Amino acid sequence: MKKLIEVSIVFLKKNRPLIFWVLWGIITSIVFGKILKDFQTSITIFIVMGLFLGLTLQFVEKVNIRRLLVVLSIVYLLLMTWKLNLSLFQSSLDMKISKNFLIADIRQMASILEETHPDPYINGGGKIAFNRRMQNLIKSIPEDGMRKTEFYHHLCPFLAALGDGHTSLRQPFELDHQSPGGIPLYFQAVENILYVAGVIDSANKYLIGSKLISVENAPLEELLERQSGVKGFDNQYQLMRNLGYDGSLWHKKLLQHILPEWDGKQIGLVFLSPDGEKIQLSLKSNNQGLDHLVTATSSIKLPSIEKSIYVYEFMDNDKKNILFLIENMHSYRESFEMDISLGGGLRKGYAKWLYRKYNGKEPPANHKSIVAGLPSITELCRELTEEMKTNQSENLIIDLRRNQGGNAFLSTIFYYYLYGKDDLISFRNKRSTFVRKHSPLFWWQYPSWNIKDINKHQEIKLTTTDYDFSNFPENEETLSKEDAIRIIEEETKMSPTFWNEYQSEKYSGFYRPKNIYLLCSPMTNSSGYAFMHDHWSAGGKVVGVPSSQAGNNFGAWVGFKLKYSRLEGGVSHLYAVHFRNDPEMGKVFRPDYEMTYEILKQYDFDPNTEILFTLKQIIKN
Repeated sequence: MKKLIEVSIVFLKKNRPLIFWVLWGIITSIVFGKILKDFQTSITIFIVMGLFLGLTLQFVEKVNIRRLLVVLSIVYLLLMTWKLNLSLFQSSLDMKISKNFLIADIRQMASILEETHPDPYINGGGKIAFNRRMQNLIKSIPEDGMRKTEFYHHLCPFLAALGDGHTSLRQPFELDHQSPGGIPLYFQAVENILYVAGVIDSANKYLIGSKLISVENAPLEELLERQSGVKGFDNQYQLMRNLGYDGSLWHKKLLQHILPEWDGKQIGLVFLSPDGEKIQLSLKSNNQGLDHLVTATSSIKLPSIEKSIYVYEFMDNDKKNILFLIENMHSYRESFEMDISLGGGLRKGYAKWLYRKYNGKEPPANHKSIVAGLPSITELCRELTEEMKTNQSENLIIDLRRNQGGNAFLSTIFYYYLYGKDDLISFRNKRSTFVRKHSPLFWWQYPSWNIKDINKHQEIKLTTTDYDFSNFPENEETLSKEDAIRIIEEETKMSPTFWNEYQSEKYSGFYRPKNIYLLCSPMTNSSGYAFMHDHWSAGGKVVGVPSSQAGNNFGAWVGFKLKYSRLEGGVSHLYAVHFRNDPEMGKVFRPDYEMTYEILKQYDFDPNTEILFTLKQIIKN
């Protein structure tokens, strides 16, 4: 052993230049590969250069030849990276990016969509139409190029044409949430209407409940049409959600995208009041954030989310009615545990922020210790079901109105406590079926997954670019009980907190109240929608305005970055089907008790009308 160490030391000393430059090439290629999301280019440039320099400095003895080869390697580096360096310079200084660079980015984006998205043609007229749009994009680039933001606007309609609410580009600019600069009114959707749900200036409170007719002489229908070219949408409610709420009408930079004729100052608006009177006025752009929003007075006080955004509260002294808030699907401990198991992005900064917020102190150094200090759905459900059982509670109202998604595992945990392990296994066939598309970006985002493990449960051996139909049985088929157990256990094992409970079965089906009501809105999206669907399928009743999420949809996106413009975005890699035999419901999930403008009017546009309406149904029943 000692002799081996001595030999190794001698070898390292003797070949120090070669080893140093090879390691430099490997490390540099990894760093730039992660930055560019393009390992092939990085390896070609840096490993080749590192190997070349290492061999030169190690074995070439003549000084002049060595110098020449070093100069040649530098020239090689410059030749291989000049496009990247020039485009980075142009983009960073907000100069026009060269036309050839933009053409390359368009082709790169089209290639990403074709190799990553399950079906980028289905909603846009087919493959020929897809390529026609791509070539039209290229033809319409000016000879002198475009600035980054101009190019972003240029690309948006191409991605929007996919008809997929999950696939889009990120805005290449920051939105000012404290001074948004758009219309100083907060719009929400009901039926086919956008109405004023909140105002910034209390002097405008009389506008609450008024229907939006036009902005700067552009009718609502035209505004929606323009919005449809900015970002894809699953249904009309998603289109209205993107326009209203904290979307395009709220932010100046977004409003100017769909309304380029607006001068950015006074905003001309036309409304129809709840009494049917036409209101015309001009307002200054908004310089206040959502925390200054004034709404109609509510007769319901929601539980505080200061210590957790997963919180419940009994609504009566007898503790028969409970209101449970689930504000998102990504801030709970178990979702971070799954991040660790999957080996992808660990959201360390977000975990630290949550720890500080909920614990009132600085987080520990170890990431797992931070995660252990975050709110747990397993623990919360245990506490909730114990209290409901003790008080024989009858009605559970789950508020998902602001839940825009995250990790759907929360739904599995909740289902276990309410219905039990056996029902969870048998329910696996009633949940959404899905097809997963493998691609280089997919493997990039999920480094802990590998095709060998996936193929252990496949009838055929899949490749790294195949479709995985294992969770999408043929129409007349269902998963076997063994497969259902395997799928559930593969998921639950990724969260030690819940896995321990799942194995013990102590709280399996511990208590289920007589009635479960699920409150939704157009903001109930992605895995927030999945939670709603799961517990509706189990017998719950949905109350509210339809979700902007389609039940039969694309989702679970992976990130990408364009090479020269550095624009970033996300593309779906999953096709999910909740309603295989009901395409209409698969497009728009109609609640059991759907909100209408007249119902909102009856409750004076109370921001918690859905809760009041649900309590009324409880009394009726």
